[in-house]
Amino acid sequence: MMTVILAASPRSRSETPPKPSKYVTDVAGVMEPDRVSRLNEMLAAFERETSNQVVVYVAPSKPGDGSIEEIAVDAFSKWGIGQKGRDNGVLFLVFISDRQMRIEVGSGLEGVLTDAMSKRITNDVVKPYFKRGEYGAGVEAGTSAILSVVRGEGFKGSGKTVAEHGTTVLSTWLGCGIVAGGILFVLAALVAVWIAIRKGKLSFGTGSGWSSSDNTSSSSDSWSSSDSSSSSDSSSSSDFSGGGGSSGGGGASDSW
Repeated sequence: MMTVILAASPRSRSETPPKPSKYVTDVAGVMEPDRVSRLNEMLAAFERETSNQVVVYVAPSKPGDGSIEEIAVDAFSKWGIGQKGRDNGVLFLVFISDRQMRIEVGSGLEGVLTDAMSKRITNDVVKPYFKRGEYGAGVEAGTSAILSVVRGEGFKGSGKTVAEHGTTVLSTWLGCGIVAGGILFVLAALVAVWIAIRKGKLSFGTGSGWSSSDNTSSSSDSWSSSDSSSSSDSSSSSDFSGGGGSSGGGGASDSW
């Protein structure tokens, strides 16, 4: 009896690019550096104000052979776009040579940035620029349109991005460590003085405070608490750090 072996059809394989460190990443090199920097600062400020995270990723071509929808969902989840417990993130994904783009919407913003609204942004706002090869202008226009739509959603920012909150926590722990070290230093100094008194090496003078019973010159005890390490809470960060990751599959894909 002849056995027939059927070869399994290969499944599409979606690869996720590494998590970006900024809100705007242009791996394709089609945007001016000052435009990238300006957009990145704008998106960091937007998260501080509203808590919503918008991430823009422009690449030369799709990684792997997965669809842009699969890539967007995987990236959204693995990058954790949106704040924890809110899932209020948006991913604007563009692949230049494939001539494909997608707006992937977090489940917390699907009520306002609907599929139909996402399609209007890609088709009416972004596509005319892309057809003329004006990729930087198209990305900026599309991003601005996304911000105007999701700005009115009922979330409120804390004045810090997720990345800045991480820096604040670290600064708090470092500050506590410095304070604890200072307290231990004071206690150690008091113990040393008490031992010296017990051994008769120190005594009260008539008018000059502490006097030493030996000939060693007394060191100045006017040590000051070092406040030179300024707090980093006032510094701002334009780095991206996510905490959400649930997209729900909402959004729209388009080509030009």
